[in-house]
Amino acid sequence: MFTLDEKKYDETKMNEKGQTAFVQLQNIANKKNQLAMEADNLNVLETHYVTILKDELPSEETQVESVDATTNNQQKEEE
Repeated sequence: MFTLDEKKYDETKMNEKGQTAFVQLQNIANKKNQLAMEADNLNVLETHYVTILKDELPSEETQVESVDATTNNQQKEEE
């Protein structure tokens, strides 16, 4: 039994074309659920790797020192 447009139907009483369409719709729903779960898993992995990346970035103090050093080197080259 399945419901379509708020009416209940028995798929076993449908002709072959109708049964094939019903099976295809079930397959589509299953695939969509599978892809949604995969997307959820990818979001978790993305968050995990962003956290790792942030942990591996240089500290702000190191970044400022690098920028200052680069700026000083550029100024010396211009002189």
